[in-house]
Amino acid sequence: MAETIHAKSQLGKVGLRAAKEHSSDVYVYAGRIDERGYVALRNEVLFARRSEKAILILITPGGSDAAAFKIARLLQTFYDSFDIFIPAHCKSAGTIVALGANRLWMSPFAELGPIDAQGLQRDELGIVDSSLSTQASLEAVMQASAKFFETSVANLVLLSQGSISFKLAADICGSMATDIVSPLVARIDPAVLGRQKRASDQGIKYGSQLAATSGNADEGRVVSLAQGYPCHDFVIDFAQAKTMFRHVERAEGTLLALGHELGEAILRASEGGIEIKVLHRTKLPNAKEATSHGMPEIPDGFPEMSDYCGSPGETYADWLDEKRQANDDQSPAEETAEDLKAA
Repeated sequence: MAETIHAKSQLGKVGLRAAKEHSSDVYVYAGRIDERGYVALRNEVLFARRSEKAILILITPGGSDAAAFKIARLLQTFYDSFDIFIPAHCKSAGTIVALGANRLWMSPFAELGPIDAQGLQRDELGIVDSSLSTQASLEAVMQASAKFFETSVANLVLLSQGSISFKLAADICGSMATDIVSPLVARIDPAVLGRQKRASDQGIKYGSQLAATSGNADEGRVVSLAQGYPCHDFVIDFAQAKTMFRHVERAEGTLLALGHELGEAILRASEGGIEIKVLHRTKLPNAKEATSHGMPEIPDGFPEMSDYCGSPGETYADWLDEKRQANDDQSPAEETAEDLKAA
């Protein structure tokens, strides 16, 4: 899942160039956002942090709102600021992560999506339903019922030429509207509606907390991202993103080149895989610090952070410096001057 790119590969060269140009650590997260991906990214951040700023290249169809919140909070905690570069699709939970970034970079092909909780449909196997779909269905039924009642009452009074009073017409049409709407409303499970409402509120709360730290969107925009769009797949392009976020830029130069080099990762992310890459570091972790899955373990004595929402404390910063120095002393040298020059 996690991978450090070789400096001599084209992706490695472009990644090093981007890290140097932006004075930032550069990570790639491609795939569904879930707890497993969060843990893998967290492990990489713990041992690969080199700068005070970071760029997360994010390609995702969506996923867990809770994992998205933790990914954004992780980067807010360990870096003074972090940007997100979106080369392709970044949907739903990816938009929650984006709310935690200080700035968004978008390629010409980038698209965000509404914050939308999804779950399996009742009595269906493997069919995912959207909270936006349920909300839209309920609104459509209510609108159709109101329109039927209004039109029917007016027609009944006019066609009867006054022999039927407005009150009687309203009673008749109200009863008819109830008979039509009741079977439709009965198909909406209140428990499912409640769960989807809570999930929507959860996404708004996560997004609002992250945006309050990043300063990149106000709470009203967060609510609009969760409730102002008709469906999960709605495309929020650069022009729309500019109206939702305070700091959005068009990606160009090295960042666009990175997006081009990540074509295969973008394809695999669409197919359900998860890939995490570190582009600012070109050496492998110490063998002693690698698990059987190729990810570093958290050593004993890992210092606790007193303020999860703030910057790492001095104790933690000292611990990080010691770990990085140990890695530098025991591992092969990083990229040579020739590699950087070639990049």
